[in-house]
Amino acid sequence: MTRKALLGLLTSILFLPASCACGVLANDIQSARLGTSAGEGGPLWLENLLWIGALALMLLWARQIKRLYPVDAGEPAPKETIE
Repeated sequence: MTRKALLGLLTSILFLPASCACGVLANDIQSARLGTSAGEGGPLWLENLLWIGALALMLLWARQIKRLYPVDAGEPAPKETIE
């Protein structure tokens, strides 16, 4: 496995599950706060920080993947040929 592929895999393994965990936790807090699930909801500022954290992790992942596999904007996409 090349270094680029390994770095992409590790980036995906670290950032995407962490982003999902932040989003799920924020959703659980929101559900408890709105009364649609059992339990006690946390403060609104914590919920907002978790949503922002989930978004930031997804954007960080996308930025890292773009750095690993750059594509010029002016370059046309490769066309598939059927033989």
